[in-house]
Amino acid sequence: MLKKFNSWLGIAGLLCLTVIAKGQVVSDTPVKGTPYMQEAYVDGVIYYASKNLTAPIRYNAYQDLIEYKQDGKALVLDANSKIQKVQLGDEAFVPQKYNLNGKSKLGYFALLDSGKVMLFAKRKIVFSPVQKGRALDGVGDMPAEFKRTADEFYYRIGDGELQELSNIKSMIATFPDKQSEVTQYAKKEKISPKKEKEVIMLVQYYNSL
Repeated sequence: MLKKFNSWLGIAGLLCLTVIAKGQVVSDTPVKGTPYMQEAYVDGVIYYASKNLTAPIRYNAYQDLIEYKQDGKALVLDANSKIQKVQLGDEAFVPQKYNLNGKSKLGYFALLDSGKVMLFAKRKIVFSPVQKGRALDGVGDMPAEFKRTADEFYYRIGDGELQELSNIKSMIATFPDKQSEVTQYAKKEKISPKKEKEVIMLVQYYNSL
């Protein structure tokens, strides 16, 4: 568990921040992997409606939190409607409302393309606890581990609701126009809903029409 102490960000008093001591799950045994997309902090910018904050930033994908440093302290920033976006190196994360296990919540999504259709990726890291081995099988204990899993892709048409991309045909069917052209393009390029570059190509094509 993270060791947390409540604090407030001076430039945005409505946002709840937390001082963190360590971004790892506390355990008596070693934990493989990392909860972060990138372990090291990188120069980034948090954009609010009327002001920006430049700071070293990293993204905790396991807990869906932005972590940054200010005045020598490590702070946590939950997804909040007051945040326009967080620029983390070459990637921009934006808070979006989506459905998780039947409940609506705000989370950070990587912005992949914008236009008539906005395309997002949900970066995913999961935690697997220690797995006890079986002596009879000669298998030892498996250590706890953070594992990078496949990203989930979402899209939004105009000001509509965020929709998860399940398959290309269903996605195109929700487009308000140009469905025939986009369908032909998807077939020609053999677009896969699981490959980020290909999904980006499809959305960029539609946004260019």
